Amino acid sequence: MLLINPATEQFGGFLSRFVPVGIPIAVGTLAAYLKKYGHNVRVADDEIEKIDENNLDKYIDGLDRPLVVGISVLTAQAARTYELIALIRKKYPEVIIILGGIHVTALPNEGIENGADFIVRGEGEVPLLRLYEALRTNNDWTNIESLTYRMRNGVIRNNPDGKLIENLDEIPIFPYELFQHPKYDMGFTTSSRGCPYRCTYCSQRLMTGLTFRYKSAPRVIEELDILVNRYGQKQILFYDDNFSYKKQRVIDLCNGMVDSGLSQKCEFFIQTRADNLYEDIMPYLAKANFTGVGFGMETAVERLAEVIVKGETVETHLKTVALARKYGMKVSLFMIFGLPTETHEDRMASYRLTQEIGLQYTKFNNLIPYPGTKLYKEVKDTPGIHVEPFWTNFNSTLTATRSLFNPSPLPYVPEGTTAWELKRDIFRSNMAFYFTPRTILNVLKGQKGPAFVKLPPRWYFKPREIFEMTKLVFILLSNWGAALLPIPIGEGLYTSVMAVRTWLTRDRVKEFNLPEAIDGTMREIQIDRAHRRKQALVTA
Repeated sequence: MLLINPATEQFGGFLSRFVPVGIPIAVGTLAAYLKKYGHNVRVADDEIEKIDENNLDKYIDGLDRPLVVGISVLTAQAARTYELIALIRKKYPEVIIILGGIHVTALPNEGIENGADFIVRGEGEVPLLRLYEALRTNNDWTNIESLTYRMRNGVIRNNPDGKLIENLDEIPIFPYELFQHPKYDMGFTTSSRGCPYRCTYCSQRLMTGLTFRYKSAPRVIEELDILVNRYGQKQILFYDDNFSYKKQRVIDLCNGMVDSGLSQKCEFFIQTRADNLYEDIMPYLAKANFTGVGFGMETAVERLAEVIVKGETVETHLKTVALARKYGMKVSLFMIFGLPTETHEDRMASYRLTQEIGLQYTKFNNLIPYPGTKLYKEVKDTPGIHVEPFWTNFNSTLTATRSLFNPSPLPYVPEGTTAWELKRDIFRSNMAFYFTPRTILNVLKGQKGPAFVKLPPRWYFKPREIFEMTKLVFILLSNWGAALLPIPIGEGLYTSVMAVRTWLTRDRVKEFNLPEAIDGTMREIQIDRAHRRKQALVTA
C-alpha cells in the first residue's frame, strides 16, 4: 500500500527554502500500524518530492495487488488531493483510492464525489487495516465502521463511527526509518491524543471527540531513546494537543526520562493549555529538562475568548507564564487574528501583550473556520466567509508566510474589518515581533530562528543561497513597506493590485479546477468501474 502526504504548496511559503519539514505524523503512524500486521507499505511526501507523472512509477512499482493508495487530507490539502487522484487514476486505472484525515472526516461525501473509492473517517488505524485486509482477501467490507463509500445504486453510505483505540501502546513505535531525508526535522513526537475542551475553532475534536488518551511512560521513553540515541536529536517537541492534562502521567514520564538519562542529552518542549500547566508537575518538568512551553492563547481580549469558548482568561495565561518562568521555561504564545466581532484595537491589544511579557516565540495567524467545527457553522452563512474552490484558501498562514498581495482571499474577515486591514495587522505584528537585531543575528549565525527558520551551514559562501536570501529580504521589506502605509493608501494600492491580477488572469483556468483535471467522461468511467469492482468484492 502507498500512503501519501499531499502538499498544495511547500511548507513555510516564501520561507520554505529555509524551514525544515516536519515529519508527516499521521501517514507515518498509519504505516507503522499496517506494517505491524505484516503488510508492505511505502510512503510518499509531497513536501519532499512533488509527486507527478514522471516519478509516480517509483512509488507504485512492486506494490502488492490490488493496488491501494491512501491519502491523508487536511483542508488546506484538499485541492492537491483531488489533483493526485486524477493523476494516479490516469496512469493506474485499476487503483483503489482511500482518503482519511480531518477534512474528509468533516466532509466525507466530498471526497467520494471527487474520485475516492473510500473514506476512512476519524481515527484511521483500525478501519484502514480492516478495509485493506478485506480488499486483499476479497472479503466483505461493507459493514466496517467509520467507512464511507458509494453503494451499488450510486448512493453514498456513511457507516456508523467506530470506537477509538483505548490503549495507545497498541500503536507501534513511529517508523522514523521511513523519514530520513535531510530536509526533515525529526525532533517531534506525540505521547497522547485528544483534548477534552470545546474551543469552537478546533477541528481536532472531529478525530478524538472530547477524549484524552496517552501512551505509557515506558513506551514514550522507548520512542525518545530512538530519537536521542539513534538519530542524535538535541531538541524534541511533544506535538500533543494538551500535553499536561493528566498530572500523574506527566510525573511518571518525567521520572522515566530522568532515570533513563535522556534528560541529560536533550531538551524538551511541550504544547498545552495554560490552565493545565499545574504547579504540582513543574519540579518534575524542570528536572526532566523541559525548557519550553507553548500555549494557544489566541487572543488577549476576554470578550473574544468567550466568543470562541476558549474557557481560559487572559489572567490565567499571565499567571501560567509567570509559573513557567519560575521553573526556567521559555514561553511561547500563539495568536489568531480575525475572530468574529474582532476589531483593529482588539488585534493591537493581543500584539501589545506579546511585547509586554517578552516571549521566546509567537505567531499571529489568520483565523480558519474549518468545516465541521462549531465556528464554521456559526459563520458559514455570513458575508465574512469566502471559500475558494476545493478550499484552496483555507490555510492558517495565508498572510504570515505570503505576500500581502497574494490573490488568495482570506477565508474569513470579521464584520467591520477589510481584508487589507486584517492582512496588514497580521504581517506587521509578525514582522515587528521578529525583525529585531538579535533575531536577525541569530538567523545569520545559523541558529534556528522564528518559524523554525534555519540557514544552511556556511550559506554565505554559496551564491545560490545568497541569491535566495536576497530575494527573501526583498519580499519581506517591500511587503513591510506596504504594511506601514496609512490604511487608506494601502487599501487603495491593495485594491488596485487585486484588480490588475483579476484582469490578467480572467481567461485562465483555475489551478485546481477539478473538471479540467478529470473531465465528465472520465468521471463516469471511474464511477462505473468502481461500482463493478465493489460488486465483485462484496461477498454473499
